[in-house]
Amino acid sequence: MTIEKAIEMLRTEYERAKRLPFVMNPLAWALYQVWKIADGRKRH
Repeated sequence: MTIEKAIEMLRTEYERAKRLPFVMNPLAWALYQVWKIADGRKRH
């Protein structure tokens, strides 16, 4: 994964997180989602 791809994914996940009512901190949630993918863990 490139840094450019990670940033693109982060922006996408951040926009998604802003629409999720259970997410209190969209940036933290988005970072965690992208980290899981970058680390090779399955996405939930």
